[in-house]
Formats: sequence, C-alpha cells, structure tokens
Amino acid sequence: MKNNIIRIIFALLLMIIITAGTIIIPEGRATEAATTYITVEAFSKALADEIGIYSVSGSQLSGYVNALIEKGIIKEDDFSSYTGYLTRGDAAVLLNRADEYLYGDKLDPELVQLALEKRISDINKVKESKRLDVVKCYLKGYIKGYSNGTYSTDRAMKGSSKITKDGALSCIKMLQNKNLRAKISPDGQLIRTTKLPKYAKYFPYVLASFPNEYYDWKFDYEWYTWRENGKPIELVNLEDYAAPKDVDKVTYHGDFKEIKKERLDTWIEEAKIFMNNLLNVDYRTMNEEWIDMMIESNDAYSFNDEMVREYMEEYLQGMKKNKTVVECASVDIDGSSLYYFHMTYYLRVHVKYRVISSVVSLNMEINDLNETWAHNNILFSQYFVNLRKSNLNEWHDGYYEILLANYADGISGSMVRFDDAMYRGKKVSE
Repeated sequence: MKNNIIRIIFALLLMIIITAGTIIIPEGRATEAATTYITVEAFSKALADEIGIYSVSGSQLSGYVNALIEKGIIKEDDFSSYTGYLTRGDAAVLLNRADEYLYGDKLDPELVQLALEKRISDINKVKESKRLDVVKCYLKGYIKGYSNGTYSTDRAMKGSSKITKDGALSCIKMLQNKNLRAKISPDGQLIRTTKLPKYAKYFPYVLASFPNEYYDWKFDYEWYTWRENGKPIELVNLEDYAAPKDVDKVTYHGDFKEIKKERLDTWIEEAKIFMNNLLNVDYRTMNEEWIDMMIESNDAYSFNDEMVREYMEEYLQGMKKNKTVVECASVDIDGSSLYYFHMTYYLRVHVKYRVISSVVSLNMEINDLNETWAHNNILFSQYFVNLRKSNLNEWHDGYYEILLANYADGISGSMVRFDDAMYRGKKVSE
C-alpha cells in the first residue's frame, strides 16, 4: 500500500514537471526566434548565393558552409555550431571576408589601425582574431553600429548580440550594391545624408554624431567686410578664402592637400589640449607651471614667448583676484570644419563648460565690460572676452573658431576668441 502511494506521488510530480516545462518554453516563442534571427547555415547559403559560390561536399552537413570554408570565408575555428543563430560580430567577419574575396583588400592600413584604436568602443569584446575583419566591415559601411551619443567619435558594435534575419540579408545585398552601404568619413566616422544642416553644402561631409548646431555658423569671410584703402573689396574664392569643402585647393602654403593629410590629426589633438588647458582653471591651484605648459604646447605662443608670458602672468594675477574656477566637460572638433580666410586657417570647436566661481558678474553691463575687459580674468585670450548671458554653475555650449597660426615654418599653434555675442551674431538664421 505504501509503495502504491509513493508511485502515485511520483507520477503526479512527473506530470507537474512536464506541464511546467511546456509553460516555460512555449512552441510559439521558438518559432518567433526562428523568423527573427538567422542561423549560420542559413546566412552561409544566402552569402554563397550572392557571391556566386556553389554548394560542395565536406566535413559539414551544409554544402554552403563547406563552400565558404573552402574559400577561406569561414575558418575552422570560427563557430562551435553552424545551427546556432549568427551574431552581429560574426556577420561582420563573414561580410568582410566575402568582400575581400570579391574585391581584394584595398583599405588603407593606417585607416584600419586608426579605426581599430578609436572608432569602435567595444572592439576589445570581440575575439582578437576577428577584430580586423569587424573593423574593416564597419569601414566599408556594411554594419554601422550604434551611436555613443552626441559628439561621440566612436560607435558600439555590440558584436555578441544576435543579428536579425532582415538585417543580415540586407547586409548581404550590399556586397554587390555599394550604394546601399553607410558612408564613412576619411578618418573612419559615420556620415549622415539626411536631416542636414543649412550650411551642409559648404562641408565635405556631415558627421552622424555631430548636431546641426556645429555646422550652422557663418564663416569669418562672410562676417567681416575686408577693406583696402578704406574701401570694401570683393573677396576672391580660393585666393582670399575657401570653405571647408574647397580648402584642399588653397595654394597659399603650397600643396595644402598634402600638408593637411600629414598634419590635420596633430592640429586637432593640439587644439583639444589647448582648449582643455584654457577651460579647466582654478585660482587655488594655478601657478607658473600653467604658463610654461601653455607656451611649450603651443607654437603660436612659443613663437613670441616674452610677450605671451606677460599676457599670461597678467591673466594669472587677475584670475586669482577674481577667484576664477572654470570646468570643461568636453572639447569637440572635426577636421571637416577646417576653412581658410586671408592667410589663416580656422577650425570649428564645440565646448561644454561652466564657470563655477567668479567675483565679476557674468552678466555685467556691456559698457562696463567694454571698458574693463573684466571677463578676460575668467578665460585667457588675447582678444576681448564676452561671456554675458551665461550664469555661474550653469553648463554652457560654446561654439568658437580656433585660429591656426601660420609662420615661416608652417601652420601650427592655436588662438581663440571667446566672444559669445559675436558668435551669436554669426548663427545661421532659420
């Protein structure tokens, strides 16, 4: 009797487990996954069909997997299972190898290395043997990744996530139709072609992560009236000025296209250091070392060391009396903003900063500011500084032009004018 009761209890428990298993893993969910994602085998068949490779016999059940292995598009240790769902990272690997099978490896190795270091934020999560393929796939515009936010210069690949079936098949179509691919800038950043700024026509491209506000400002050659003997003169394109899209054609410094190719990255990095030094200051810690650092890091200042040192020492004294504290959260510059005006080159910069402490008011009367130049005790500049219409501890988005100083030994160094009123006047109207 006791054994019969035990048998009944065991049978009931077994029925409960079976029923629970049915509830936890419904058939419909498995069907949904099968229609949403794509297996390695199914992707291999679609890829082989697109590039004209036929099924062959081999070690795997799928003749298309065997065919891709034979051509080196799939390597023996790429997958532990060909019936599992394909990830975004592995799709990128196969797409790039298929691309190289069709067209060869034509990417600039320096661009590939730059993208490997700076353009995919989670590249270290990709298996090391697959990283180059993933980077190349991104640079060719097959898989553009996910934005890391406004003004970001890299994107997230999310390589371990499953790729959707529709997305995978769309990428395969890009192998033969290059017009379907995303557009990438010469330095490996995603370009956008929709919802463009009003001034887009003046730039060689518009970055996906940079907002329209970065681009929609008048250039200095539009803002100033150039005069000769007191009379306004008409400026000549490519001689007196050049928009960013035409700056390579300027001949004032010889072959500027080649100069820019060699030095643009350096100019941008130096300009970022320069702006960070200007916008991260604290009267409690500032000393002569700041002056030395500024002069040593900027050819525009080291060229005239004594005069600049006098200006900086005057600023140092003034900012300490003013109890100046300024904090900068970001400095954003893109090389596509470089333009030319009257023997000088300019870069557009966006900065996010705030004034934390200042004795002088940020919103003092304009006549008093014109007389005293009091805001020059907040931010260092050889030009007039005007920070009116901002408040203490309030984050401020500033858009400025950095002047690249030019001397006999080439173009180098940085100078900037912090005049918010002037820049507001340069904003492109609706």
